[in-house]
Amino acid sequence: MVLPDDTLQTRLRAVLEAGWVDIPDEPGFGGTGAPGRLLERLLGVNGGNFDTPDAGRWEIKYHSGSALLTLFHLEGQPRGHLRGMVGQFGWPDKNGRTSFRHTIRGKSDLGFYVVNEPDRILVRHDDLSEDESPYWTHDRLISAFAAKLRRLLLVQGAKRKGRVRYEAATFYSEPMVTGFANAVGQGIVAVDFDARTTDGAGLRNHGTKFRIDIGNLSHLYRESESFA
Repeated sequence: MVLPDDTLQTRLRAVLEAGWVDIPDEPGFGGTGAPGRLLERLLGVNGGNFDTPDAGRWEIKYHSGSALLTLFHLEGQPRGHLRGMVGQFGWPDKNGRTSFRHTIRGKSDLGFYVVNEPDRILVRHDDLSEDESPYWTHDRLISAFAAKLRRLLLVQGAKRKGRVRYEAATFYSEPMVTGFANAVGQGIVAVDFDARTTDGAGLRNHGTKFRIDIGNLSHLYRESESFA
């Protein structure tokens, strides 16, 4: 469903003027993503589709604090690379499982570094062969960014004791789509791995994410407009 811009803006203004709002005490609203899910409900959009924008034209993101903003999830190739990375570079979590949660901004303190080759982004480590190293072709990265984030609505707010307040909003447009791979290679966009073993022999993958400091969104978009 494509939500008309004037309808979206009318609903957004009501959300920003509402002050503190109770987070629902129901399934799906118990984790860190609760403010974003509530925002989608208040705006009347369905954020369940990972491949297309939430409101048809605009991808809607909530952000609070200093954490990196998740742009999208996209698994790398070759198939099965995460199992090897968890086994080789992971560490025991409090439940005795092997966990590999690691963010790479160009390079990392664990020895990982991003290489921007002519046709792909590659995450390398001296202890990984090239055949074991995860990679994303430029075409896949650019397609994922263009399909999901051609227009971005970023809503900032604060969460406190089961309540959230939506405080400000910015519309981003005119994406520099072909420069996205360069932004990953330069460390402007981070590659974030989050996987662990299960209690059995399996692997739980929470999704490989591409994330950014919101102050760097100007590297991805030519136009931004604060909503007032």
